[in-house]
Amino acid sequence: MTSENIIQGHVSAPSKRFLIRWLLLLAIAALELGVLTARYEAPPLHANKAEWPAWLFHFSKEIWPAGLWIIAACYLILSPRLKTILDNLREHGLGYRWQVWLARHALALAAFAAITQLIFGMPSDPARLSLLWLTGWAGLASITLLSWMMALAPGRFWRRLMHQEHTALLVGSILGMGAWILVSMLSQHKTSLLGQNEFWNFLGIPSLLLARFLLGWFYPDIVYQPERFLLGTDSFQVKVSYVCSGIEGISLITLFIAVYLWVFRKELRFPQVFWLFPLGMIAVWLLNAVRIAILIAIGTSFSPEIALQGFHAQAGWIVFTLIGVAAIALSNRMQCFTATQTDFQGVKSSQPLAAALLVPFMGLMAATMATSAFSTGFDLLYPLRILILAALLYCFRKYYKSLSWKWTWQAPAIGSTVFIVWILLEPDAGNGGTVLLQGLEALPSETAALWLIFRVLGSVIAVPLAEELAFRGYLIRKLIAKEFERVPPRQFTWLSFLLTSVLFGLLHDRWLAGTLAGMAYALALHRRGQMGDAVIAHMTTNALIAVFVLTQAKWSLWS
Repeated sequence: MTSENIIQGHVSAPSKRFLIRWLLLLAIAALELGVLTARYEAPPLHANKAEWPAWLFHFSKEIWPAGLWIIAACYLILSPRLKTILDNLREHGLGYRWQVWLARHALALAAFAAITQLIFGMPSDPARLSLLWLTGWAGLASITLLSWMMALAPGRFWRRLMHQEHTALLVGSILGMGAWILVSMLSQHKTSLLGQNEFWNFLGIPSLLLARFLLGWFYPDIVYQPERFLLGTDSFQVKVSYVCSGIEGISLITLFIAVYLWVFRKELRFPQVFWLFPLGMIAVWLLNAVRIAILIAIGTSFSPEIALQGFHAQAGWIVFTLIGVAAIALSNRMQCFTATQTDFQGVKSSQPLAAALLVPFMGLMAATMATSAFSTGFDLLYPLRILILAALLYCFRKYYKSLSWKWTWQAPAIGSTVFIVWILLEPDAGNGGTVLLQGLEALPSETAALWLIFRVLGSVIAVPLAEELAFRGYLIRKLIAKEFERVPPRQFTWLSFLLTSVLFGLLHDRWLAGTLAGMAYALALHRRGQMGDAVIAHMTTNALIAVFVLTQAKWSLWS
């Protein structure tokens, strides 16, 4: 055995022991928390028992969910330095007699469970809902938690952590408490999921007032009934409920920013970058009022059908995309949000390639949302979408020469397999393609034929090329390293593989089939490291779908 193997053996064995210990202690804590919360109910708060000890006992059931929110927030803020903290924890744990503290924890837990039974047992004794009992109960709870923490790591580790990370822990505690309070407030309402209805009632009047103000610049005949959330003109009015109020947009932008901060946590400055959350929420709320005003303007001056069927369905995604892109740009442009100094030489060399890979797809998405917003179900302007995409691909054509375009027969085989899976997962759509068929039948035969030619060319050539450049050319490597151009196409990580596949699936209405297709195209890329394999596989799938649509009249596959 070589000396290197001996060293690795000495290093890996303690690491495994630490991991087993931590998993054991975490499992013990989860089991204890589960048993206590499932076995005991908080004492009811009677009208004649308004003293604050009884009130604290009644709301003690909220301690553990609030604690979980605080832990999650602190973990998110500390995540960029988590590896250093864990290494420090492992260092302090060498030779530490943690079993002694685990035994003390067991004794403290037994005493805490006994006093909890006396106080929380039903029927509750009002005499035990006093300050003396509250002090004893809280003291034993603190000792139980403290002894568990001491079993996890020695006191010197916790003192050092508090000294070095006191600001991050304070900010995490504030954010966690704020999130818990917000969720608790919204969860009190039972009329809609998380109380969006009531939340919209709170934000609705200011939104409608802003939309009314914007419409007043162009229309003198404003109809405004705040009690019914009704706004419009004499010829076109809309009733705005929480479903189209922007609540979903606020939720989506919050989730998007959270995922973005996690993926690029090493490149961002915490906790300053958390300002993106309130900025994103405010932007969604403001642009939602603008969206309502534009919706009413389109319905009044142009077409109610386009306003309700096209613009109403697409405007939310347009707003979300604009704010998401703005949040990313803001975090990269502002020095207070960036953790590391920018290597201008490296950025300058990678920017053209990144733009070449991303701009065609972003242009396609923008054109898709724009043409769909001004349609009534059948996208008559689809050829314009493809012409824009073709122009963008042509502009960046010189940058694509550096990509590997060789492919083998396995690529069409992968694409054919994806086609079979796609068809098997296709639901019985019934009238799913009726709108498209009716739109084609309403056109002159020459125009309908031209539209179909653009639809086939776009589906088989232009769209697969733009999507593969963005997902398998850029994003799958960007998730591995910041300097994505240095990442070999064959390099594989589970994060980049799964995340790009899921995002690719969410891009399509058939998210499950789309996710499986994304996995197949990623495997086509990783198999030989050739971009051409992923592109040809994608083109093969879409070509077979086009043939199936035209020969079997399965128009729902294009809807």
